[in-house]
Amino acid sequence: MDLVFLIGVVYTISKTLRGLLGGAPRGRPGVGRGKAGRGPDPVQGRTARDPVCGMFVSTEVSHRLTEGGKVLHFCSKDCMESYEKRAAKA
Repeated sequence: MDLVFLIGVVYTISKTLRGLLGGAPRGRPGVGRGKAGRGPDPVQGRTARDPVCGMFVSTEVSHRLTEGGKVLHFCSKDCMESYEKRAAKA
């Protein structure tokens, strides 16, 4: 009986440590975890390169600035403000 109890304790501790340290859950991927186990849905649409940091950003969720009839896409408000400051100095 002590052996069964000890195995249960070791199993519970190992499962807890795996969860705390970011280990992947056991079992088949995507089975029994529902939508929460898939991660975020990918963003659809086109991408554009941020002129400040060079990161590619979806045109659907980007910060936009129209300059000279051309739409510029930025990954963040900070990059957009940095671009505006540089343009004001030039």
